[in-house]
Amino acid sequence: MSRKTILLLTSLIYLLPHAASCAAWEVTNSVRVEHGTLRIDHSKSMAEITRAQAKGGFPAKYGLGLFQNGVKTELLFEAPETALATRRLKLSTRILTTPIIYVAREFPVDSCAYRAVIDHEMLHQLFDLEVLRAMPDEVRAITRLVFSPDELDWARPLDLERARKRFFQQYKYVYDALSLPRHQRIDNPESYRRLSRLCNGEITRLLAGKQP
Repeated sequence: MSRKTILLLTSLIYLLPHAASCAAWEVTNSVRVEHGTLRIDHSKSMAEITRAQAKGGFPAKYGLGLFQNGVKTELLFEAPETALATRRLKLSTRILTTPIIYVAREFPVDSCAYRAVIDHEMLHQLFDLEVLRAMPDEVRAITRLVFSPDELDWARPLDLERARKRFFQQYKYVYDALSLPRHQRIDNPESYRRLSRLCNGEITRLLAGKQP
């Protein structure tokens, strides 16, 4: 056997384990969205809703109604202790929602104003459903970013808490980027003025009664 052949075989022996260590990771994330039943709450006053709107970043002089969707997101790792050996990382993401519409109790249930406020807040729910429909694909894109081969090779053993933190940072950024512009389309002064002119002035008269 020539010296050249021996050197070639030696190189192959060195490269085999190195190639195995660089094998591509298989990372999957199954995403499930569980929609809660929409509830209507008629127990809050206009003053309470106004304060809640301001806390949510949509201040208005009078809070006639408010849509809120409590979104709880869970990220689960399946068998992470064997991930390094198998180079397979299985994740699952569960998104649970609890949508609720608040209508100021100053509006009687059988009034036109009550119906107009609910119709306005239902638009917010539709915007939220648009975002939730987009989130499974967004979550998979976030997964590819956070659990990229470079990141997985960098962390030995897998730093699951660091990965989880990065995942939720990206998740919040994407969710807000999709959500805020949609809601701002109808949460603005002009939209509120249009709403106040509905119902033959019923809403305007109620608001006039709230003037100091």
